[in-house]
Amino acid sequence: MRYDAAIIGAGADGLTAAATLAKAGLNVVVLERATRAGGRLATLEFHPGHFASPYADAVPEVPMAIARALGLDLKPVQNLPDGLRATRDAALARAFAEAMEAPAAGALARWLAPPPQSWPGEDLAVGELADWPALRSRTLAGRALDPELAGSALALLSLPLSEAASGGLGALGEDFAEGAEAAGAEIRLGREAVEVVIAEARAAGVALADGSRVMAKAVISTLDLRRSFLSLFSRTALPAHMLQEARNWRMAGATARLLLALRRPLRREAPLFLPGNGAAGAAFRHGRMPEAPPLLLDPVSRRDPSLAPAGAATATVTLGDIPHRLLDGGWTPEKRTALAAHALARIEKAIPGTLAILVSVKIIVPPDMESGLAATTGDLDGGVLAPDQMLSLRPGPRTALSGFYLGGRSAQAGPLGTGAAGFAAAAALMADGVR
Repeated sequence: MRYDAAIIGAGADGLTAAATLAKAGLNVVVLERATRAGGRLATLEFHPGHFASPYADAVPEVPMAIARALGLDLKPVQNLPDGLRATRDAALARAFAEAMEAPAAGALARWLAPPPQSWPGEDLAVGELADWPALRSRTLAGRALDPELAGSALALLSLPLSEAASGGLGALGEDFAEGAEAAGAEIRLGREAVEVVIAEARAAGVALADGSRVMAKAVISTLDLRRSFLSLFSRTALPAHMLQEARNWRMAGATARLLLALRRPLRREAPLFLPGNGAAGAAFRHGRMPEAPPLLLDPVSRRDPSLAPAGAATATVTLGDIPHRLLDGGWTPEKRTALAAHALARIEKAIPGTLAILVSVKIIVPPDMESGLAATTGDLDGGVLAPDQMLSLRPGPRTALSGFYLGGRSAQAGPLGTGAAGFAAAAALMADGVR
């Protein structure tokens, strides 16, 4: 069977792209190496009766047009800094408009508000937004934050966060998958893509790890830029400048997670942010485990009681400035335990009695995120959010290889909203007349 489009990855971007194309009448297949759809939209039972999302407690806000199209039930985002949503929406509108360079068909027009006459710019100062410590604590909750960019407004454009009403991010991932299937997309789980098939100088399908092939008129990859170019093609298959762009693309996973099972709720109801000391950033840059990294403790079962048994509690700890590779070797069990011990000691000092009610700890470090999400270095942003890798300086959905599109976090719209890069890739594919 030959499809109109084959999509690599069944995360939010892949499922959004699939729903968009299927609603427009295209025959679409989504290929996912894992046994469940959702990508980082996952919920894990890490201790009997205790659930948490392993990679983040929230994700960048799902654009309302995408939420409506997929029928998602999302909590409204509140208490946003003045101007932040307008800045993010303007950047999204511009990214979508560039993807839809050809006249928009009716199937696409409903997704896109008219782009603003003037765009706020890419150098918005943090002082125009809000207090930085509060912003950083919220940012750390949802995504990796490059420690080199403390205070950069570029790293804050995706600050508005979405989470499921109940059941953790895994429930949101299920909603995305159901929306894609309801639109008519086919989702194949346990199918790992290993190579993009090229025929007549254009992408023509996907070769799978089991030796089979899925042929399609176009291919969308939701993997990061490095994996999309360097793992899905042979070195001789792509133009030299595409390979060079991928090699130069900087990745920096910088977060670790602790999932805490507690006998009873913490004394504190609100999230607790503990800033890192001055040595944490230096340790990260030199591949050492920091003793006091920035830390966010979130009592997630206070908001969602379904994440813990009655009378018990679940909390998460997100740590920043955590290197993917340690200078003195890998992430051994001893080093993982030391990381957790340092973090828990700081929490005990801030909230006495926490250790007495602790039942179990699940430790997740950047290599775990890399293997679980096929994200280079465990980078949840698809690349460092530096000035030369942000907004219009990120690649758009189109590539130099005809029929091959980028629809993941490395793309222009990737950091700006959950599912946004997938929609932009689908919009570009349709604007190019692939049917």
